[in-house]
Amino acid sequence: MKRFILSFAAALMLFGFSAGAALAQEIVVANGTGFTIQRLGLVDSNAGGNAQDLLGNDTLANGEGLKINISGSPKGWELIAVDSDGGQVNWQNLDLSGVKKITLRGDGSAELE
Repeated sequence: MKRFILSFAAALMLFGFSAGAALAQEIVVANGTGFTIQRLGLVDSNAGGNAQDLLGNDTLANGEGLKINISGSPKGWELIAVDSDGGQVNWQNLDLSGVKKITLRGDGSAELE
């Protein structure tokens, strides 16, 4: 009986940790690209689907930030930024575990804080 209780407690702990990893998370995306972002897409690579434009009719000027919310797995995200000339920069396979801010750079790098 004691072994069953320990196994059950361990299973509950594992479930709690995995469920906690899938909770919603607020992140600030900061534009440090050097250009104004006309469209900003976000894709959960684990779920598939197409990127949704987070800006709508707005733009994100260099130095500005945008609060976004993600849910699901924090791993495997892709951000896509498009400038006014149609140039595109992708940040792929981002692990957003514990990330509060992402600063996008024009060279395709990103600082995760």
